[in-house]
Amino acid sequence: MRKTPCSRLLISNLTMRKTLLSLFFLSLAGLLQGQPLRLLTGCYNDDDPSVPGACLLRFDPGDGSTEQLAAAPTRNPSFIIPSADGRFAWSVCEFHDGTQGAYAYRLSEDSLEALGFQSNCPDGTGGGDPCNILFLNGFILTSDYTGGAVSVFPVLPDGTLGALLRRFDFGEGSHIHCCRISPDGRYVFASDLGCDVIRRFPIQPGEFPVGEPEIAWQATPGCGPRHFVFSADGRFCYLLGELGDTLTVLRYEDGTLTPVQELKAYRGRGKGSADIHLSPDGRFLYTSHRLRRDGIATFRVDPQSGRVRRAGFRRTGTHPRNFAISPDGRWLLCACRDADAIELYAIRPRNGRLRRTGRAISLHRPVCVQIL
Repeated sequence: MRKTPCSRLLISNLTMRKTLLSLFFLSLAGLLQGQPLRLLTGCYNDDDPSVPGACLLRFDPGDGSTEQLAAAPTRNPSFIIPSADGRFAWSVCEFHDGTQGAYAYRLSEDSLEALGFQSNCPDGTGGGDPCNILFLNGFILTSDYTGGAVSVFPVLPDGTLGALLRRFDFGEGSHIHCCRISPDGRYVFASDLGCDVIRRFPIQPGEFPVGEPEIAWQATPGCGPRHFVFSADGRFCYLLGELGDTLTVLRYEDGTLTPVQELKAYRGRGKGSADIHLSPDGRFLYTSHRLRRDGIATFRVDPQSGRVRRAGFRRTGTHPRNFAISPDGRWLLCACRDADAIELYAIRPRNGRLRRTGRAISLHRPVCVQIL
Protein backbone atom coordinates (compact mmCIF):
# COMPACT_ATOMS: atom_id res chain seq x y z
CA MET A 1 0.00 0.00 0.00
CA ARG A 2 1.43 3.41 -1.05
CA LYS A 3 2.00 5.87 1.82
CA THR A 4 0.38 9.27 1.40
CA PRO A 5 2.14 12.45 2.58
CA CYS A 6 -0.21 12.56 5.56
CA SER A 7 0.58 8.98 6.58
CA ARG A 8 4.31 9.62 6.20
CA LEU A 9 3.94 12.70 8.43
CA LEU A 10 2.02 10.69 11.02
CA ILE A 11 4.68 7.95 11.08
CA SER A 12 7.39 10.59 11.35
CA ASN A 13 5.60 12.24 14.31
CA LEU A 14 5.12 8.90 16.06
CA THR A 15 8.78 8.04 15.56
CA MET A 16 9.79 11.43 16.93
CA ARG A 17 7.53 10.97 19.99
CA LYS A 18 8.96 7.52 20.68
CA THR A 19 12.49 8.89 20.37
CA LEU A 20 11.76 11.79 22.70
CA LEU A 21 10.03 9.48 25.16
CA SER A 22 13.01 7.12 25.13
CA LEU A 23 15.39 10.03 25.71
CA PHE A 24 13.18 11.22 28.59
CA PHE A 25 13.27 7.83 30.32
CA LEU A 26 17.02 7.51 29.75
CA SER A 27 17.52 10.94 31.32
CA LEU A 28 15.23 9.98 34.19
CA ALA A 29 17.18 6.76 34.71
CA GLY A 30 20.38 8.76 34.83
CA LEU A 31 18.90 11.05 37.47
CA LEU A 32 17.64 8.11 39.51
CA GLN A 33 21.06 6.52 39.50
CA GLY A 34 22.36 9.55 41.37
CA GLN A 35 19.60 9.61 43.99
CA PRO A 36 21.09 9.15 47.47
CA LEU A 37 19.95 6.28 49.67
CA ARG A 38 19.39 6.35 53.43
CA LEU A 39 20.87 3.29 55.10
CA LEU A 40 20.45 1.74 58.52
CA THR A 41 23.42 -0.47 59.42
CA GLY A 42 24.40 -2.86 62.20
CA CYS A 43 27.97 -3.85 63.05
CA TYR A 44 29.87 -6.07 65.43
CA ASN A 45 31.76 -3.95 67.94
CA ASP A 46 32.50 -6.40 70.75
CA ASP A 47 36.21 -6.05 69.90
CA ASP A 48 36.05 -2.24 70.21
CA PRO A 49 33.17 -0.81 72.30
CA SER A 50 34.21 2.74 71.32
CA VAL A 51 32.92 2.06 67.79
CA PRO A 52 29.15 2.74 67.42
CA GLY A 53 27.23 -0.41 66.58
CA ALA A 54 24.23 1.07 64.74
CA CYS A 55 24.53 3.85 62.16
CA LEU A 56 22.28 5.95 59.95
CA LEU A 57 23.98 6.91 56.68
CA ARG A 58 23.28 8.78 53.48
CA PHE A 59 24.95 7.16 50.48
CA ASP A 60 25.03 8.36 46.87
CA PRO A 61 25.46 5.43 44.45
CA GLY A 62 26.27 7.88 41.67
CA ASP A 63 29.55 9.16 43.10
CA GLY A 64 30.06 6.85 46.07
CA SER A 65 29.93 9.66 48.64
CA THR A 66 28.88 8.73 52.18
CA GLU A 67 27.62 10.90 55.02
CA GLN A 68 27.11 9.56 58.54
CA LEU A 69 23.92 11.17 59.79
CA ALA A 70 23.83 9.55 63.22
CA ALA A 71 25.16 6.67 65.28
CA ALA A 72 24.06 4.84 68.43
CA PRO A 73 26.52 3.32 70.92
CA THR A 74 24.80 -0.08 71.14
CA ARG A 75 26.66 -3.38 71.40
CA ASN A 76 26.69 -5.98 68.62
CA PRO A 77 23.45 -4.90 66.90
CA SER A 78 24.07 -7.55 64.25
CA PHE A 79 20.56 -7.35 62.81
CA ILE A 80 18.46 -4.18 62.81
CA ILE A 81 15.06 -3.30 61.31
CA PRO A 82 13.08 -0.04 60.97
CA SER A 83 9.40 0.31 61.81
CA ALA A 84 6.99 0.62 58.89
CA ASP A 85 6.40 4.32 59.60
CA GLY A 86 10.12 5.07 59.97
CA ARG A 87 9.79 6.43 63.52
CA PHE A 88 11.53 3.59 65.35
CA ALA A 89 13.99 0.77 64.86
CA TRP A 90 14.88 -2.38 66.79
CA SER A 91 17.97 -4.55 66.83
CA VAL A 92 19.35 -7.60 68.54
CA CYS A 93 22.26 -7.45 70.98
CA GLU A 94 24.20 -10.55 69.98
CA PHE A 95 26.05 -12.08 72.93
CA HIS A 96 25.78 -15.35 74.85
CA ASP A 97 27.26 -14.29 78.19
CA GLY A 98 24.05 -13.09 79.85
CA THR A 99 24.17 -9.58 78.37
CA GLN A 100 22.20 -10.44 75.22
CA GLY A 101 18.79 -9.11 74.28
CA ALA A 102 17.23 -6.41 72.10
CA TYR A 103 17.48 -2.63 71.67
CA ALA A 104 14.91 -0.01 70.69
CA TYR A 105 15.78 3.21 68.81
CA ARG A 106 14.06 6.45 67.87
CA LEU A 107 14.59 7.04 64.14
CA SER A 108 14.05 10.13 62.01
CA GLU A 109 15.25 11.53 58.71
CA ASP A 110 18.69 12.33 60.12
CA SER A 111 18.84 10.94 63.67
CA LEU A 112 19.13 7.60 65.43
CA GLU A 113 18.79 7.49 69.22
CA ALA A 114 19.02 4.41 71.43
CA LEU A 115 15.92 4.28 73.66
CA GLY A 116 16.64 1.29 75.83
CA PHE A 117 17.45 -2.41 76.18
CA GLN A 118 15.66 -5.54 77.28
CA SER A 119 17.34 -8.81 78.21
CA ASN A 120 16.08 -12.04 76.68
CA CYS A 121 17.54 -14.03 79.59
CA PRO A 122 16.44 -12.18 82.76
CA ASP A 123 16.92 -15.44 84.68
CA GLY A 124 20.52 -15.61 83.45
CA THR A 125 20.05 -18.63 81.16
CA GLY A 126 18.93 -19.37 77.59
CA GLY A 127 18.36 -17.21 74.56
CA GLY A 128 22.02 -16.80 73.57
CA ASP A 129 23.28 -14.99 70.46
CA PRO A 130 20.05 -13.41 69.15
CA CYS A 131 20.85 -12.92 65.46
CA ASN A 132 17.61 -11.85 63.78
CA ILE A 133 14.58 -9.76 64.67
CA LEU A 134 10.97 -9.53 63.48
CA PHE A 135 8.16 -7.05 64.19
CA LEU A 136 4.72 -8.65 64.47
CA ASN A 137 1.51 -6.82 65.44
CA GLY A 138 3.03 -4.76 68.24
CA PHE A 139 5.61 -7.32 69.35
CA ILE A 140 9.25 -8.07 68.64
CA LEU A 141 10.46 -11.64 68.11
CA THR A 142 14.18 -12.41 68.26
CA SER A 143 15.75 -15.53 66.76
CA ASP A 144 18.21 -16.83 69.34
CA TYR A 145 20.94 -18.96 67.80
CA THR A 146 22.71 -20.46 70.82
CA GLY A 147 20.31 -22.62 72.77
CA GLY A 148 17.72 -22.40 70.00
CA ALA A 149 14.89 -20.10 71.07
CA VAL A 150 12.42 -17.45 69.94
CA SER A 151 12.02 -14.60 72.45
CA VAL A 152 8.94 -12.34 72.50
CA PHE A 153 8.85 -8.71 73.72
CA PRO A 154 5.98 -6.19 73.62
CA VAL A 155 6.55 -2.88 71.82
CA LEU A 156 5.25 0.02 73.90
CA PRO A 157 3.58 3.14 72.40
CA ASP A 158 6.81 5.14 72.63
CA GLY A 159 8.70 2.48 70.64
CA THR A 160 10.56 1.04 73.61
CA LEU A 161 10.44 -2.64 74.50
CA GLY A 162 8.69 -4.10 77.49
CA ALA A 163 10.16 -6.94 79.51
CA LEU A 164 10.45 -10.41 78.00
CA LEU A 165 7.00 -12.03 77.83
CA ARG A 166 8.05 -15.53 76.85
CA ARG A 167 10.88 -17.52 75.37
CA PHE A 168 10.13 -20.61 73.26
CA ASP A 169 13.07 -22.96 73.89
CA PHE A 170 13.71 -25.81 71.47
CA GLY A 171 16.42 -27.63 73.37
CA GLU A 172 19.96 -28.78 72.83
CA GLY A 173 21.11 -28.81 69.23
CA SER A 174 18.59 -26.21 68.07
CA HIS A 175 19.83 -23.00 66.41
CA ILE A 176 17.03 -20.61 65.40
CA HIS A 177 18.26 -18.25 62.70
CA CYS A 178 15.37 -16.15 61.43
CA CYS A 179 11.61 -15.68 61.56
CA ARG A 180 9.33 -14.58 58.71
CA ILE A 181 5.59 -13.91 58.44
CA SER A 182 3.78 -16.10 55.91
CA PRO A 183 2.33 -14.35 52.82
CA ASP A 184 -1.24 -14.91 54.03
CA GLY A 185 -0.43 -13.43 57.46
CA ARG A 186 -1.51 -16.57 59.29
CA TYR A 187 1.83 -17.91 60.54
CA VAL A 188 5.34 -17.07 61.63
CA PHE A 189 7.89 -19.49 60.20
CA ALA A 190 11.25 -19.96 61.95
CA SER A 191 14.30 -21.64 60.44
CA ASP A 192 16.11 -24.02 62.79
CA LEU A 193 19.64 -24.53 61.48
CA GLY A 194 20.58 -27.06 64.17
CA CYS A 195 17.58 -29.37 63.77
CA ASP A 196 17.21 -29.02 59.97
CA VAL A 197 13.57 -27.96 60.19
CA ILE A 198 11.31 -24.98 59.66
CA ARG A 199 9.00 -24.40 62.60
CA ARG A 200 5.55 -22.81 62.32
CA PHE A 201 3.79 -20.59 64.88
CA PRO A 202 0.10 -19.74 64.34
CA ILE A 203 -0.47 -15.98 64.55
CA GLN A 204 -3.27 -15.17 66.97
CA PRO A 205 -5.10 -12.02 68.09
CA GLY A 206 -5.03 -10.83 71.65
CA GLU A 207 -2.43 -10.19 74.30
CA PHE A 208 0.13 -12.62 72.90
CA PRO A 209 1.05 -12.75 69.19
CA VAL A 210 1.61 -16.47 68.47
CA GLY A 211 0.45 -19.87 69.58
CA GLU A 212 2.37 -23.06 70.20
CA PRO A 213 4.78 -24.04 67.40
CA GLU A 214 5.03 -27.23 65.40
CA ILE A 215 7.36 -28.53 62.70
CA ALA A 216 6.21 -27.35 59.27
CA TRP A 217 8.92 -28.90 57.11
CA GLN A 218 11.88 -31.27 57.53
CA ALA A 219 14.95 -30.28 55.50
CA THR A 220 17.56 -32.58 54.03
CA PRO A 221 19.91 -33.59 56.89
CA GLY A 222 22.94 -31.30 56.98
CA CYS A 223 21.17 -28.49 55.11
CA GLY A 224 21.26 -26.07 58.05
CA PRO A 225 18.29 -23.79 57.18
CA ARG A 226 19.38 -20.16 57.67
CA HIS A 227 17.45 -17.40 55.86
CA PHE A 228 14.42 -17.60 53.56
CA VAL A 229 12.13 -15.31 51.58
CA PHE A 230 8.65 -15.58 50.07
CA SER A 231 7.82 -14.56 46.51
CA ALA A 232 5.68 -11.45 46.07
CA ASP A 233 2.68 -13.51 44.94
CA GLY A 234 3.01 -15.72 48.04
CA ARG A 235 3.24 -18.98 46.10
CA PHE A 236 6.88 -19.86 46.76
CA CYS A 237 9.44 -19.84 49.55
CA TYR A 238 13.18 -19.74 48.81
CA LEU A 239 15.36 -21.21 51.57
CA LEU A 240 19.14 -20.96 51.86
CA GLY A 241 20.89 -23.79 53.73
CA GLU A 242 24.00 -22.47 55.47
CA LEU A 243 25.80 -25.74 56.11
CA GLY A 244 24.84 -27.54 52.91
CA ASP A 245 25.26 -24.43 50.69
CA THR A 246 21.89 -25.42 49.24
CA LEU A 247 19.01 -23.47 47.76
CA THR A 248 15.58 -25.06 48.19
CA VAL A 249 12.42 -23.89 46.43
CA LEU A 250 9.23 -24.67 48.36
CA ARG A 251 5.64 -24.18 47.30
CA TYR A 252 3.55 -22.40 49.95
CA GLU A 253 -0.17 -23.00 50.42
CA ASP A 254 -2.33 -22.76 53.56
CA GLY A 255 0.59 -23.08 55.97
CA THR A 256 2.14 -26.02 54.11
CA LEU A 257 5.59 -26.05 52.50
CA THR A 258 6.14 -28.54 49.66
CA PRO A 259 9.57 -29.03 48.01
CA VAL A 260 9.80 -28.04 44.33
CA GLN A 261 13.55 -27.93 43.71
CA GLU A 262 16.86 -28.28 45.55
CA LEU A 263 20.29 -27.41 44.16
CA LYS A 264 23.72 -26.26 45.26
CA ALA A 265 23.59 -22.51 45.69
CA TYR A 266 27.28 -22.24 44.80
CA ARG A 267 30.25 -24.53 44.36
CA GLY A 268 32.63 -22.99 46.91
CA ARG A 269 31.82 -25.57 49.63
CA GLY A 270 32.31 -22.93 52.30
CA LYS A 271 29.46 -24.22 54.51
CA GLY A 272 28.77 -20.60 55.36
CA SER A 273 25.90 -19.52 53.11
CA ALA A 274 24.35 -16.43 54.65
CA ASP A 275 21.57 -14.29 53.16
CA ILE A 276 18.95 -14.46 50.41
CA HIS A 277 16.81 -11.84 48.61
CA LEU A 278 14.61 -11.51 45.54
CA SER A 279 14.88 -8.54 43.21
CA PRO A 280 11.94 -6.11 43.51
CA ASP A 281 10.44 -7.39 40.24
CA GLY A 282 10.89 -11.03 41.31
CA ARG A 283 12.89 -11.95 38.19
CA PHE A 284 16.15 -12.67 40.01
CA LEU A 285 17.25 -14.27 43.26
CA TYR A 286 20.53 -13.57 45.09
CA THR A 287 22.38 -15.53 47.79
CA SER A 288 25.54 -14.61 49.74
CA HIS A 289 28.29 -17.10 50.61
CA ARG A 290 31.34 -16.92 52.88
CA LEU A 291 34.19 -18.86 54.49
CA ARG A 292 35.47 -20.05 51.11
CA ARG A 293 35.29 -18.39 47.67
CA ASP A 294 33.26 -15.54 49.16
CA GLY A 295 30.66 -13.94 46.90
CA ILE A 296 27.07 -13.56 45.74
CA ALA A 297 25.27 -15.98 43.42
CA THR A 298 22.60 -14.85 40.96
CA PHE A 299 19.64 -16.96 39.82
CA ARG A 300 16.93 -16.38 37.25
CA VAL A 301 13.42 -17.18 38.55
CA ASP A 302 10.66 -18.84 36.53
CA PRO A 303 7.51 -17.03 37.76
CA GLN A 304 5.19 -19.91 36.88
CA SER A 305 7.00 -22.91 38.36
CA GLY A 306 9.04 -21.01 40.94
CA ARG A 307 12.12 -22.94 39.87
CA VAL A 308 15.46 -21.19 39.46
CA ARG A 309 18.55 -21.55 37.29
CA ARG A 310 22.02 -20.19 37.81
CA ALA A 311 22.76 -16.87 36.12
CA GLY A 312 26.12 -15.81 37.57
CA PHE A 313 28.47 -15.45 40.53
CA ARG A 314 30.31 -12.35 41.71
CA ARG A 315 33.24 -12.47 44.12
CA THR A 316 32.99 -9.95 46.95
CA GLY A 317 34.99 -8.71 49.90
CA THR A 318 35.74 -11.10 52.75
CA HIS A 319 32.85 -12.58 54.71
CA PRO A 320 29.71 -11.25 52.97
CA ARG A 321 26.68 -11.45 55.24
CA ASN A 322 23.42 -9.56 54.95
CA PHE A 323 22.76 -7.52 51.80
CA ALA A 324 20.03 -5.24 50.47
CA ILE A 325 18.67 -4.37 47.03
CA SER A 326 17.51 -0.84 46.23
CA PRO A 327 13.76 -0.43 45.56
CA ASP A 328 14.42 0.44 41.91
CA GLY A 329 16.37 -2.81 41.45
CA ARG A 330 19.54 -1.01 40.27
CA TRP A 331 21.87 -1.56 43.20
CA LEU A 332 22.93 -4.27 45.61
CA LEU A 333 24.70 -3.31 48.84
CA CYS A 334 26.56 -6.13 50.58
CA ALA A 335 27.89 -6.00 54.15
CA CYS A 336 31.33 -7.67 54.10
CA ARG A 337 32.29 -8.05 57.75
CA ASP A 338 35.98 -8.87 57.49
CA ALA A 339 36.58 -6.34 54.71
CA ASP A 340 35.23 -3.56 56.98
CA ALA A 341 33.06 -2.38 54.12
CA ILE A 342 29.59 -2.33 52.60
CA GLU A 343 30.25 -2.85 48.91
CA LEU A 344 28.12 -1.48 46.07
CA TYR A 345 27.28 -3.54 42.98
CA ALA A 346 25.23 -2.50 39.95
CA ILE A 347 22.55 -4.95 38.80
CA ARG A 348 22.38 -5.54 35.05
CA PRO A 349 18.69 -5.23 34.12
CA ARG A 350 18.83 -7.78 31.30
CA ASN A 351 20.28 -10.77 33.14
CA GLY A 352 20.46 -9.73 36.80
CA ARG A 353 24.20 -10.20 37.03
CA LEU A 354 26.25 -8.01 39.34
CA ARG A 355 28.80 -5.50 38.06
CA ARG A 356 31.57 -4.10 40.23
CA THR A 357 31.43 -0.35 40.82
CA GLY A 358 34.55 -0.04 42.96
CA ARG A 359 32.51 1.93 45.50
CA ALA A 360 32.18 0.98 49.14
CA ILE A 361 31.23 2.39 52.53
CA SER A 362 33.96 2.02 55.12
CA LEU A 363 32.52 0.65 58.41
CA HIS A 364 33.84 -1.41 61.29
CA ARG A 365 32.74 -5.06 60.81
CA PRO A 366 29.35 -4.41 59.16
CA VAL A 367 26.94 -7.35 59.04
CA CYS A 368 23.52 -5.79 58.38
CA VAL A 369 22.35 -3.12 55.93
CA GLN A 370 18.77 -1.89 55.47
CA ILE A 371 17.66 0.62 52.82
CA LEU A 372 15.10 3.07 54.22
